[in-house]
Amino acid sequence: ASPPASASGSGIYQWLPFTPAELTRAAAVATRFGALYDTFSYSESATGYVRKMRNVITGQLSQVLARAYATRGVAGARARAKQVSTGSARISSLRAFGSGSITFIVAISQKITDTKGISRSTGQYAVTVAGSGGSWQVSDIELASAGNS
Repeated sequence: ASPPASASGSGIYQWLPFTPAELTRAAAVATRFGALYDTFSYSESATGYVRKMRNVITGQLSQVLARAYATRGVAGARARAKQVSTGSARISSLRAFGSGSITFIVAISQKITDTKGISRSTGQYAVTVAGSGGSWQVSDIELASAGNS
């Protein structure tokens, strides 16, 4: 069977508000952010933690992440255990899009080395990238199960 007339032509991109190149750039920002999000050291300040993400996150998200990183109980436990984490990320799927944002489901993996040894974990996150063209920045991150769009 042949595809419906509306499905012919340039493919799926005729229905999307961005080009293949823009999608590629937005995806690169989402995966770069994911890797940086779970890369940290117990000796790093909240300012240092978010500084390395400054080119891929909005100012508002920077403030949110800095506050979360510096939360007394979490920061204290991180320091006592001498945690050092290395993150990596890959896109699992595309959840939602609009004219100025794309939400990806990103699998973010981390390898934590601390006083107890090495542990690994992977979580699924909804990462929203806002902007257009070459100026995409992550504006939100949530657990994928909580959703965001």
